Amino acid sequence: MVVGAPIAITFTGLGGAQPTASAQALKGQALTSPSGVTVSAAPTVRSSTDIIPPGQPRSAGFRYLHVTFPVSVTGAPVTNLTFLGAALTGNPGDSAVLTLDKYPGGTAAPYTPAELASLAAEIDPTSPVTQDVFAQTPALVPGEEDALQLYSESEISSLTLPSGQTGSILPYGFVSHAGASRTIPAGTNTGTVTLAIKVPLQAQAKDDPYTVTLTFVPVQDSVTSITESPEAQLPGNQAAFQAAVTRLGSPAIKVLPGSTRAGNALFCTVRTAGAVNAPTGTLAGSVAPIDLPVGGTARIPANATTCLNGGASGADYTIFPFNTSTTTSRSLTVTTTNTVAPISTLSTGTAEPASALTLQNAAASSPAPHRAAPAGPHSFQAQQLPSGNPTVGDQVVINAASGCTTTPDLRTGTVRVVGPNVVVVSDNANPAGGPTTSGGTAGTNYQDVANSFTNQIWPAVTGAFGLPTDADSNGRIVLFYTSAVNARFASGALPAPSTGLQGFSDARDALPTTTCAGSNDGEIIYLLAADPTASINGNAVSASMAINYGTQVSARELGRIINHSRRARVTSAPLEEAWLDQGLADIATELAFYRATSVTATGTAAPLPGLTPRTNIALANLNTGTAASIRVAAFNTYANIPFTLYRPFLTNPHQSGPYWTTNTLAARGATWNFLRYAADRYVTTTGNTEASFWTALINNTTTGLANLQSVIGADPVTWMNDWAVATYADDAVPGIAPELTGPSWNYRSVLGALGGFPPNIGATRPNRTLISGTPYTRAYEKTSTNYLLARVGANQQGGITINTSTPSDFTVTVLRTQ
Repeated sequence: MVVGAPIAITFTGLGGAQPTASAQALKGQALTSPSGVTVSAAPTVRSSTDIIPPGQPRSAGFRYLHVTFPVSVTGAPVTNLTFLGAALTGNPGDSAVLTLDKYPGGTAAPYTPAELASLAAEIDPTSPVTQDVFAQTPALVPGEEDALQLYSESEISSLTLPSGQTGSILPYGFVSHAGASRTIPAGTNTGTVTLAIKVPLQAQAKDDPYTVTLTFVPVQDSVTSITESPEAQLPGNQAAFQAAVTRLGSPAIKVLPGSTRAGNALFCTVRTAGAVNAPTGTLAGSVAPIDLPVGGTARIPANATTCLNGGASGADYTIFPFNTSTTTSRSLTVTTTNTVAPISTLSTGTAEPASALTLQNAAASSPAPHRAAPAGPHSFQAQQLPSGNPTVGDQVVINAASGCTTTPDLRTGTVRVVGPNVVVVSDNANPAGGPTTSGGTAGTNYQDVANSFTNQIWPAVTGAFGLPTDADSNGRIVLFYTSAVNARFASGALPAPSTGLQGFSDARDALPTTTCAGSNDGEIIYLLAADPTASINGNAVSASMAINYGTQVSARELGRIINHSRRARVTSAPLEEAWLDQGLADIATELAFYRATSVTATGTAAPLPGLTPRTNIALANLNTGTAASIRVAAFNTYANIPFTLYRPFLTNPHQSGPYWTTNTLAARGATWNFLRYAADRYVTTTGNTEASFWTALINNTTTGLANLQSVIGADPVTWMNDWAVATYADDAVPGIAPELTGPSWNYRSVLGALGGFPPNIGATRPNRTLISGTPYTRAYEKTSTNYLLARVGANQQGGITINTSTPSDFTVTVLRTQ
């Protein structure tokens, strides 16, 4: 750009019926740029329009002024002649305002120096407008839609004021025209320039400016560009602005926060007063850009635009909307400006042979066995398990129906195995071909499940949760293999492996028969029976499947029995809310995994110390070394359950959160993972043991969120918000805060062996990559999140606009990932 001599534009009679304007040289300099451009001293057009938003006070409005001066050129034609604001030394507020006065001779006191500086910094450049009388909003002046020009500080950094002037050049200006062309031919008055400002109206008209003088310098711009001003963003002006874009051919388009135009240079903040590094005034609508280091986060507001810097080499960002509501789902829209797809995918986990860790994908079936609808009250003799030590071969009668008043389904079973803390009973009505009591092929007999329960499940779960009550006085948990469980699953509806849903415990059994007639008054886990010929509803279940499922279900249901029985019989507290009850049960399977890495099902010690929480377990910790076979078996038996549940959550994190009222596999996975996060955060911040965390939750007299809050001493939803970021950032982004990590597992590494990290698989990543200018709208379930991806290019700024009808229900976190 070539800088010409400064000129002063004076508006006089503001607010009157006949405002006037004039142009003059400063300090005797000719109004001529180095290319021979002259500006006439008298304007051909002048306009003053007051616009006050309907229902708002006068001080919410602006006085819009614009004036058009003829421009003459000697010598060669000039293209893109632009007049930039000049903050000359001594101008009030270090702005382009040279003088600012009230009505001379009026009753109002003159502006004080402080008032002068403040008001001068509030006077903004604008597109030339009149008023849309119907909408009572600014309407672009035809032919001047592209008059206002904005520049980055780097674009004007090399410009200096002519000799004899000091101050700074401001990054805005007004471009000249010759009709519809930007090229002004040689001759007298062959072109025009229209300059426009908006002045804040004061609470009282007597305090409004009457005369204002601004200073500009002419430059010749080598780039044809057009700026979408705040006024051009208004819906009623979009068609006229687009027509101006079309008229210019292929101009560089510059936009401001709030724009919906895609793929354009974004100007988050435009200095209108002050120094480059210390602006005292910015263009209305400006948003100071956020600078984040890699791993840094910022909370950004809803129903507003936030700007992000790309830095010297560009920056990748992940955006996490989070619905804080615990009552209902909410909708939120994210729109970015001047962003592209991220260049970094972060870690997806190392691909491993399928045999290294076997993940059996969970079917999209109901997350709990079908329970027959409760019948009306039914009178029957209450059943109670025999007290005292059972003996192999004993016959026991167990009510396999659910509920307190449902018609009983009394099943007679035979005691197959008696262990120190477990009794295995098989229903005498089970199909033929079931497990043997002991011996035969490993994993096909009742002794195998009893061994796993005794040596792995019982010590792991009771060591963390505490002991269950012993209502039946036999000192043991009853594992009841019964075809009554098989009958609950319709043909083809058998739960998928590694979901832990092939059986259940019933909270009613924790109640005495005096309170619940249908109770078995004992600690019982109901398990899927073997059915090799699929005689029940066409669902085949081999003996090995029955034993494997029974082991998995027993781990999680022991957790529920402890929870139910202690609340019913020890603390007399209400039963835990379903989401937290299920989450604790899935934690129990994870706890069994840790135990199983140190002790085999038969009680043999592993060759290496077992794995423990908060050691960031990665794939190599599982499938390499002398203990690999034991650890992989432990994972596939126990930890695979919560990981199977967690995968669908990660695939669609906006569809479920850790707090839920509708039980789905993904919702259970979210709750398990949050509880693991909460336990880790509790231990690392308080120094207390993990067992104290679990026992506090189980022995509390409150339930749900109130229970959690009393234990952690903070709002659980706030922790859930941090957890939501951790689910994506942990072990992938350096420099993140401790509360945004999951120290027990390297989930990306382990999931990499199970098909990959779900947010990066297949179409899930492209579907979450934001397209500049395209709104991304999703409904967010209670306490759910999302992983939205965007990149801001080098030395650029990108915008994020958040829109929702319920802003108080959302937080939005931005994380820089690269």
